[in-house]
Amino acid sequence: MTTAFVTGPTGCIGAATVQYLLDHGIQRVVGMSRKRDFSRIAASYHDRLEFIEGDITSLDQVQEAISSVAPNLIIHLAAFQTPDCMARPLQGMEVNVIGTRNIIQAASQLGSTLQRLVLASSSAVYGPREIYPGETVTTDVPYLPPNLYGFWKICNEGMGQAFHRETGIPTVCIRLSTCYGPGRDLGMTSAPTAMLKCAAAGQRFRMPYQGREHFHFVGDVGAGFAEAAISPFKGYGAFNLRGITVHTEEFIRTIQQVGGELGLENVDVGIEEGAQGMPFVNDLDAEASLEAFPAMSLTSIEDGIRVSLKAFKAMADAGELEAAYNPGG
Repeated sequence: MTTAFVTGPTGCIGAATVQYLLDHGIQRVVGMSRKRDFSRIAASYHDRLEFIEGDITSLDQVQEAISSVAPNLIIHLAAFQTPDCMARPLQGMEVNVIGTRNIIQAASQLGSTLQRLVLASSSAVYGPREIYPGETVTTDVPYLPPNLYGFWKICNEGMGQAFHRETGIPTVCIRLSTCYGPGRDLGMTSAPTAMLKCAAAGQRFRMPYQGREHFHFVGDVGAGFAEAAISPFKGYGAFNLRGITVHTEEFIRTIQQVGGELGLENVDVGIEEGAQGMPFVNDLDAEASLEAFPAMSLTSIEDGIRVSLKAFKAMADAGELEAAYNPGG
């Protein structure tokens, strides 16, 4: 029986990853989080997910959890997001760097039991799009993170490399940009999802930033991390998650178009006057990712928006939708 250990299983990406693992042959999934909140996980999965309450910043708690589970696969997703890192940098460092160190230290004690370690990285490791002259941004270009979050992700990738060199266990780092869709409630780049919620609820929303943005539908993110854990792979590698780059204006036009097709009324979404430019890189190249993990999925912007609007409209009709933008910090 293959066992997967997932940190942050109750978050947006964690929930999608857990569900994908259980749908694709992983018999046992154990999640570790500070609180038991399965609201983002479909009810049909609740009794199939084991849960350990714990804090990744505590080495003792992490070691106890991982040693007791003895997983074959570890997917580390728990993190402090960009605005929170800027507002509380010491706490951000504790979660994003020390927390990852704790996971890796505990993982190194599993020996041959562990078959794969997957770490969440970010497009925040890159610099502005204009410094990369190619049509797409590959993983071998220079780092130039715009914030502390990006530097900490570089640190985590370095720890992943060191872990692989010392243990020989296959290790994968996945870099992603803007995740959108049901469950994406927090963080600066949750703005597109907040806009979708407002469109479904008939409320006004204006994007606080604009520009070309690299989008990943939440289901693809879960599939990407899960495939990085279960597909055949040897060695160490950092990969860009598959996604699609479009301008904010095109994303908005698609919301309006799909909203009309779904019969939504009062779709009033747009860009805030004086909105800042999109601070993160776009055009992430995923050719190497698809070669390594060919089952990584890619949902079109139109289909991702349609699925999201349907889900949010159902929540609005049930009185369960909170159409608010919570960037954190």
